Parts: sequence; C-alpha cells; structure tokens
Amino acid sequence: MLLHSLINVRFFAHLYFSTIIRLLLIVYGEIHDSYSEVPYTDIDYKVVVDGARGILNGSHGSPFDRHTFRYSPIYAFMQIPSVLLHPAVGKLIYSGFDIWVAVLIYRLVRDELRFQYSQAKKTDCLQSDNIKRPEIVAKASACFWLYNPLTAVISTRGNGDSFSSFIVILTLYMIMKAFRANEQRLSLLLIFYAGILHGLAIHLRLYPLFFSLAYYLALSERSNCQIADFIGKLIWPCKKQSLLVMGTVTSLAILTLLFYKLYGFKFLYEAYIYHLVRKDLRHNFSLYFLMQYLGSDTEELTSLQKLLVLMPQLIMIVFLTFAFGQFRQSLPFCIFSITFVMVTYNSVVTSQYFVWYLALLPLCFSNFKSIGIRTAVGYFSLWVLAQGLWLLPAYLLEFEGWNTFYWLWLQSILFFIVNNFLLIQLIKHFDFVTYKH
Repeated sequence: MLLHSLINVRFFAHLYFSTIIRLLLIVYGEIHDSYSEVPYTDIDYKVVVDGARGILNGSHGSPFDRHTFRYSPIYAFMQIPSVLLHPAVGKLIYSGFDIWVAVLIYRLVRDELRFQYSQAKKTDCLQSDNIKRPEIVAKASACFWLYNPLTAVISTRGNGDSFSSFIVILTLYMIMKAFRANEQRLSLLLIFYAGILHGLAIHLRLYPLFFSLAYYLALSERSNCQIADFIGKLIWPCKKQSLLVMGTVTSLAILTLLFYKLYGFKFLYEAYIYHLVRKDLRHNFSLYFLMQYLGSDTEELTSLQKLLVLMPQLIMIVFLTFAFGQFRQSLPFCIFSITFVMVTYNSVVTSQYFVWYLALLPLCFSNFKSIGIRTAVGYFSLWVLAQGLWLLPAYLLEFEGWNTFYWLWLQSILFFIVNNFLLIQLIKHFDFVTYKH
C-alpha cells in the first residue's frame, strides 16, 4: 500500500515534501547543537567552514591553514555564504544538491527505460505487474533516495558527498544521453561535457577515477571480448573515447594547476596524496581497522600487507569493469558495483561513504526484475541490521569508555560478510537486454 501511495503522488510533490523534511532536520540540528554535548552537525562541516574563513582571511588566505582540511578548495568556496550569512547556509546548499540527485535519478531512469522500450518489444522492469511503466519506475527509484533517512541526515549534518554524488550521476547522465542522441555532433558534445564533469568528480573525490575504464569501454564501437580487441581500443580509440579522455584530462589539469598556483604543494598533499596514504586509527566499519590500530606504534605496513589489502579490491574492480562496463544498459550497475566494492574493501570506511553507492543504487532498480518488494526490503533490512550491530560496541567504546575493540572488529567482519552477500545477490539477479548502443 505504501508503495502504491508513493507512486500515485506527483514527482514534484515528492520533491516538495523531501525539501520540507530536510529543512526541518536542519532546524532541528541547530536546536540540538545548542543543548546537546553530542553535536548533530558533522565535524567535517565545521572544518570546511573554517576553511572558508581561511579564504576570506586576507589576500594570502588559504583553506589549508585550517588543520585537517583535506578536501578540494571548491568545498571551502561553497561555504563562504556560511561565514558571511549564517552557519547553516552550507547545509542548505548540500541539501539542495541532495534533492537534485533525486531529480537526476528520476530523469536518467525514465529516459533510459523509454529508450530501451523503443529498442525492444518487451522489457520487464520489475517483477510486480503494477510497476511496468518508465514514469513509475523512475519515481520509485527517486523516492528511495528522497526518503532514505541515512542520506537525508548525512546531508543536513553538513556532509558534502551529496555534491560529489550529484557530479558523478550527472556525468553518467551525459554519457547515457549521448547514446540516445540522434545527431552525431550532439552526441560528441555530450561526451566531451561528460569528460569535463568526470574530471571535476575525480578532483572532488578520488574514487570516480576507477570509473574511467568502464566509461571508456562503454563508448567503444563494439564489445571487447578478447584481450587483443581491448589493447587495440586503447591504442586506437574511437572519437567518443578520445573526447571523453580529452575532457577529463582538461578539467582535472585546469583545476589541479589552478589550486596548485593558489595554495602550492600543501593543496596537492592534503587534497590528493593524503587520501592515498591515509591511516585512520579511529574505529570505523573497515575490516582492516583493528590491524591499523594495533600497528599504530610501528612503521608503515609492509609491502606484503599493502598488497593483501589492495589486491582483492583491484581484482574485483577489474572483473566488474569488464563484466558490466562494456554495455550501456549495464553501465549504471557497473559504476554502482565498483563503488560498492571500493567502499566495502577500503582500509577506512565511514557511514558517509555509504552515500557514494546509495546514490547509484536506484539507477539499477529496473534491472533487478527477479527481486520482489519483500526480498528487496529484506536485503535492505539486513544491511541496516549489520550496521546497527556494529554501532552498539562503537557507542560503548566512544561514549562509555568500554574496551570493545575485538567485539567491534567481529562486527566489522560481519558487516563485510553481509555486504559481500548482498553484492552476490544483486549480481545474480541483475538482468538486461544485450545490445551494443
């Protein structure tokens, strides 16, 4: 009944209600921070706002004057209104991008299903007979994001991942739209725009770099079934692939050179290099957090340890890229699964990272035709339960001072197993009509 009620409401009404919810959460956060010792506002938000103050601090002001500012300076520039007007303005900006993510999800799913319906006489979207039309599937997909409490809370706490997620999905939207374009010139222009956006996405967050090969393969004229074909495409790319690379390199180079000229090597280290060598000794969801904590008094990890940590992640990313990155119909799922693997297998995993793949998951709903509503709710509940079981020892450790490190590690192992189980189920039930462009 709830699903039917949601899909019968106009999409604009969903945007309106979701905006009201986020505004109320922002107001609640301001009140909560005034009375509670445990703040609602994300500590990273305060760091970025301080970075904005650094920019306004004279002609040589830098956001990197703020200790632990390890983001793109773009985030600090976005927070200047929070310094000049009100501290909560930045939360409004992030929540706005949160809503725009849902708009992109709606448009991308709807347009892609319409195109697929025009290419095939019959394409099943979901198992339920009541959800067959592109408009309804797109609305249901967007509602998953709009009414997801995790994503709403994270953006209203002041986390900027809604902005980076918006850029990632906009990149994908441009690529998918280029496939549908009737005019060759328009298609090429959209691909170049996608490259520019992809460079921006990499600048904001390094993880979209791993999408590059999938985008590249999807733009090839035919599938690369053999290694020789793949090598040939790398050496002799088609026009679309060349434009994607040109756009990506151009935007990434311009942004990097610009901020390097403004802020020097400190920008390169804090915004890029730090995230490649980062060791987080605080408890987090990662399978490897206890190893890093116990080894905090020793030197860096050995080469063998680094290899054992990185290899499973890289092998799975390469496999998923070749398995799902060669077809436009499976490209959104490819990007989602790569992100899911990167987060699950990363040496540092926080709840904000979940936004990275939760923003991409709704783009794939129409391909899980054999997963019923009850099964989907069961999978999502299992994922939430695994988080809840981890949060209990985390709370006892951080706020009660209990020594729960090994209990916490066991829960991290359980969460890791649950995530792998869910990925296996999604791959098993994923389905699409096979055709190249």
